[in-house]
Amino acid sequence: IYGGGCSSSTTSAVPDNNTIDLISLSDSTYNNCTITVRDAAGHVGNTITLSSFTIDTTAPTVSSTSPTDNQNKVQLSDNIVVTFSESMDTTSITTNTSNTDCSGSFQLSFNNFSDCIQMSSSPSASNSNKTFTFVPSDNVTYSTTYKFRVTTGVEDIFGHTMSGQYQTTNGFVASSDNANFVVVGLDGKIVTSANGTTCWISRTSGTTEHLWEISN
Repeated sequence: IYGGGCSSSTTSAVPDNNTIDLISLSDSTYNNCTITVRDAAGHVGNTITLSSFTIDTTAPTVSSTSPTDNQNKVQLSDNIVVTFSESMDTTSITTNTSNTDCSGSFQLSFNNFSDCIQMSSSPSASNSNKTFTFVPSDNVTYSTTYKFRVTTGVEDIFGHTMSGQYQTTNGFVASSDNANFVVVGLDGKIVTSANGTTCWISRTSGTTEHLWEISN
């Protein structure tokens, strides 16, 4: 006799170990399933309550990212955040912390994955292992487009992989709005910096004439 949310086509048992296959279970958590055995004389034995269990046949997906695809004005020091549709196996969310090869289940690239940005460490997990934060080993570069992808190597806590690789289509850009410091030389040479201290990037105005002023 089956009770709760469970049922089976097995209706007989022998005086030994028996295997029972539950049927018609949809994706859910079951915590009220019971089995009661009755002998041929009609005597009913003790009711067995099954331990709580979960059925999950759904593949995980990427539900949101930061930065978003096609986003501009991304700060040079921003990290990448990926949120999945369900709790993930943290050991399957990997990065390359050794070099610029495109390996690991998360990859960030500025040249369509011919090379990838080295990560500073393994990602940190939060939100019941749904959200992962990826930290590049160095700031992204001013005015450069970056794409990232999550491979089918990632798995949820039940071992299901994504049905297809996730990859941003257009990527994100560290916008010129982040260049808060600009220095212009008389020969048209321009250097910009986000913080005015440690990192200056060489630009050019496109002219070799002396520049007497800059106007908006």
